[in-house]
Amino acid sequence: MEKFMFWAMLFIMSGCCHVDGVTYLDSECSQAQNSTGNSVYRSNLKSLLNSLATNAPLQDGFFNTSAGNGTDRVYGLAWCRADASPDTCSKCLNGLMSAPLSDCPDMKDLVTWSSTCSLRFSNESFFGELWNSSSSTYGGNSGLDDPAVFTRGFSMMETLVRNVSSQPLMFATAVIDVGDNGERYGLGQCSRDLSKLDCENCLEELLTSYHDFVLNRTGWEMVGVSCGMWYDDFRFYDNNSSRPNPTPNTSGGETWHKKGDMLLAFVIILVLYWIP
Repeated sequence: MEKFMFWAMLFIMSGCCHVDGVTYLDSECSQAQNSTGNSVYRSNLKSLLNSLATNAPLQDGFFNTSAGNGTDRVYGLAWCRADASPDTCSKCLNGLMSAPLSDCPDMKDLVTWSSTCSLRFSNESFFGELWNSSSSTYGGNSGLDDPAVFTRGFSMMETLVRNVSSQPLMFATAVIDVGDNGERYGLGQCSRDLSKLDCENCLEELLTSYHDFVLNRTGWEMVGVSCGMWYDDFRFYDNNSSRPNPTPNTSGGETWHKKGDMLLAFVIILVLYWIP
């Protein structure tokens, strides 16, 4: 990973967009000394991406493989959120593959993630390695919660970290009753090539890095290429296609934040309440 970060020229596509109900959060790719001018490598990469998009939705949302031999070999890994249907998973991965490939057509390394799926490929083997150089959090259009309720919900997510790492498919859900405020739901997941320790470290780092950015929100996402956490005041998991439209936010609007070596970005939509 150090070699990748040292030599790579990173192209950051900042911001997030929505396609077919999926929130695309971020991606990083490298060019320069990692050019795919070799037609054999390009062919192997195309074969690899097709295999990932085809097999991940059919393998409980996770698949890693390689294509080619020697210096033309390319390694790839893809995973989808546990509650995503095979169709949603396939659409998400194909979307992730198309956008960065058009912006960085000659790359040999890519990490990219969304609210529903994550993808990584490289000309060097990385299976079993934790990627924590960058990640994103997204507050969507959620409103603000009672601080005491948020504290209980966030504590639930901290407990969820240990449950995720102990599950065979490395995902777990949780729910907490907060009385008159209803219930709060959580889902945590790791890429299944990680060790239990790396899974816990990945999730804990997300919670530590973004606690202040999601403070008191009723719903949020924290996602990277190796793990993700999702939290809301309605049961959003089990059937991703039934997720209701978010209610209008009158307490601060949409926020997006990315942790990384090259970029610190905020998107804030101000409401009239804040404007003199």
